Amino acid sequence: MVEHETVVHDISRAAARPGGWVEREATGRAVVRCTCGLDSGIVAATQAVQIADDHRRTSAEART
Repeated sequence: MVEHETVVHDISRAAARPGGWVEREATGRAVVRCTCGLDSGIVAATQAVQIADDHRRTSAEART
C-alpha cells in the first residue's frame, strides 16, 4: 500500500507554430504534489526535487 505518492511536475511553456506544431520550452519551474495534501506551489525545479526528497524522507521516518 502506498501512503504517499509524491510527484514533481515540470512546468513548460508552449508556443503554437504554423502547421500545428507546438514548441515546448522548459521554464526551470515545477510544482510538488503529494496524496497527503502537500502542494509546494510554483518553485524552482531544483528546489522542487529537494522538497520531494525531504518529504519522502520525513514520511518514511514517521512510519518507522
